Amino acid sequence: MEDIKLTIETTLGETKGTELDRAVKQTFNGETKEAGLYLAIARQAQRQGYGDIAEILKVLALEEVEHAATCAELNGMITEDCFQDIRQMLEGEIFANNAKRQDALKADSLNIESAKEFFNTAAKDEGRHARILEGILKKYGK
Repeated sequence: MEDIKLTIETTLGETKGTELDRAVKQTFNGETKEAGLYLAIARQAQRQGYGDIAEILKVLALEEVEHAATCAELNGMITEDCFQDIRQMLEGEIFANNAKRQDALKADSLNIESAKEFFNTAAKDEGRHARILEGILKKYGK
């Protein structure tokens, strides 16, 4: 197949190592934090019976995640090879699975049931994420 010619594409890492590097990193961190906060507020709105407000807040959270993704591209937090990035994320998911399980055990020893439940659930989610990524890598022989 002949290489296609495009007039413009996203370039990874354009701000990395420039005067904007730090600002983009800070923006990434801020956007991801805002996404988590919007989702937490959305859950509280649901508990208070404001489902319509919750749905609006979820949209805002998703927009914040999109901003964070752009920052990740600008600062080259991903590579040109999605499978390399998936392998790196797999390592992180495995680490998070183990770390969250340890946090669940710590919460249990402190008799904080809600934290124990959260960390166990999150650990299982991280394990599920790891299995999904592992499956992708196996399917594509990477």
